[in-house]
Amino acid sequence: MGLKVNYIIVLENKEEYIVLKEAMYGGKKYFLAMGLDQNRQVISSKLVILEEYVSGFETYVTKIIDDELTLTLTRIFKAQL
Repeated sequence: MGLKVNYIIVLENKEEYIVLKEAMYGGKKYFLAMGLDQNRQVISSKLVILEEYVSGFETYVTKIIDDELTLTLTRIFKAQL
């Protein structure tokens, strides 16, 4: 099924994020997401880019840590404004 914009996701470490934007790059789907606190209020300093993996009915994400890929994806997300 996959993620969609405005979904709230919970990672294995219990961190919560709201999905703000999505983009395709290199045949993969990426999401810009912002962290949420315990009251589900946005933490503006907690911004991440996630790569989506879909396996059957399950959806998984990983945080992007590669600086070059982060810069490229940031440009793509900025162009969507």
